[in-house]
Amino acid sequence: MHFSNSQSGRALWPLLIATMVIQSGFGSILPLLPLFVRQRGLPLSWIGLMAALYALISFVGQLILGPLSDRWGRKRLLVIGSFLSALGTFLFLLTVPPGYYLLFRALQGIGVAAFLPAANALVADYVEEEHRGRAYALLSSFYMAGFALGPMIGGLASATGSLRAPFWVGTVLDFGALIAVMTGIAKTPVVSRFTRRANDAQPAVIPWRYLVGWLIINFGWMGLGGMYDATWSIYMQSIGANSLLISLSWTLFALPYLLFNFFAGRLADNPARRPRLIYTGAILNGIMIMLYTLSRWPWVSILLSSIEAIAMSLITPALNADVMAFATDATRGKIQGVFQSAGTLGSFVLALMSGYLLPRGATDALLAGALVLFLSIGLAFIWQGTFGRRASME
Repeated sequence: MHFSNSQSGRALWPLLIATMVIQSGFGSILPLLPLFVRQRGLPLSWIGLMAALYALISFVGQLILGPLSDRWGRKRLLVIGSFLSALGTFLFLLTVPPGYYLLFRALQGIGVAAFLPAANALVADYVEEEHRGRAYALLSSFYMAGFALGPMIGGLASATGSLRAPFWVGTVLDFGALIAVMTGIAKTPVVSRFTRRANDAQPAVIPWRYLVGWLIINFGWMGLGGMYDATWSIYMQSIGANSLLISLSWTLFALPYLLFNFFAGRLADNPARRPRLIYTGAILNGIMIMLYTLSRWPWVSILLSSIEAIAMSLITPALNADVMAFATDATRGKIQGVFQSAGTLGSFVLALMSGYLLPRGATDALLAGALVLFLSIGLAFIWQGTFGRRASME
């Protein structure tokens, strides 16, 4: 990986570490969160509402906080995001009426809204366009490394017999990420040689006509996160998995993603390959979701999830690199804010749908998610067939 200068590398490594640690904290509670809140009296239908509220808050927050990172600097938003994520996780440990859990999840949503656009924009601040496929693969690998470690740690903590233990672990990890951001990242991004030349050569015009296609894809693809937040643990429990195996399933999902991600990142360095990687990964993703509904054994579903992880590894670096190919210093935060918010809007919609469908069975919620994803793929393909890359740049 080539950064624009040595200071860039010194700034990005703390971001990568913070991303892994904060995702470990998040991952330590996520697999068991639906079981935790149900144990404390939250109705089943409200689990979907909780996931939807998290996504809605993130959606609105990213639209506001993404552009703010262009003006305030990335570090300030990363600090705010890390702190709010840690605080939201800690508050789940309080003995409160079940309705308060929705507010705590919303607080975590604000934290994510501050952290994600700033983190993705910071990578583009430092890495040349021809290396961004691998750069975003590296970022998503650290993200998924945390996703692999967190559920395993949380699952082991829950083996003590208490579902509160993973939340203590998550709180400590989230505050560790806050320390990494505060001590390791410079106050303002370094503007490197290639970004100065780019700013002199091109106006801050955003080609939304082309990018709308990727916003549509992100709506359906990242929207699956809302479905899984509400559904996966309930689904796995319904086919016989215990709490430890449920946590382990998230870890085993992350491992193949890590193995294939760097290869996918190298492929995504070539701009011509990016659309094919995105569409291929999204279609395979949807097929795996439909196959979940046919599975009656936890280990079969875990095997399917490993294939789904490979599909996701094709999408992430290609999608982020292609979106950032059209951004300048002045627009990266704004574009990332809109891009990420499209995904969280999808999460909001699918979480609401899942909450409505869960009382009828987890497989209904999974089928709804697959349907939304395939509709998004079709709409994006039609849109980009009309407004291609060349037309958007002229």
